[in-house]
Amino acid sequence: MASLNIPSLPLLAALALILVLPVRAVTSASAEAAQMAVGRVEPADLNDEEVQKVINFAAKTYNDMNNDLYFSKPIQVMSASQQVVAGMNFYLKIKFGRTTCTKAQSDLADCPFNEQSDQQKRVICNFQISTVPWMNKMSVTNFNCPRT
Repeated sequence: MASLNIPSLPLLAALALILVLPVRAVTSASAEAAQMAVGRVEPADLNDEEVQKVINFAAKTYNDMNNDLYFSKPIQVMSASQQVVAGMNFYLKIKFGRTTCTKAQSDLADCPFNEQSDQQKRVICNFQISTVPWMNKMSVTNFNCPRT
């Protein structure tokens, strides 16, 4: 009669498999989801502080690289996406406009856009910017302003 109270070995093995398989499947699915996020290009949040730093860096790069006497600033961020790599890649499409301030001026924060039709200069530029936040590194890996 004592043998009725002890489950058989095959029954114990089947019970163990039933308990282990769902846990393993959930763990595997979570790992796959996390791995898929790395390397995937996704929309960037324009309100995010890091994204704003990258946009400002792109604007500084644009002003440093062009030979215009006047300071330009973003009119509109037309698109922004990001990609997790060994750091982050940001892909930006920004429409710039010429301001009334020369680059030689010290306070460029409140420069209004130049509204005179013969002085307006609008340009759309594409940037790829790589960042490594924990090393405080940011660099432009690709930059172009195609003529329209």
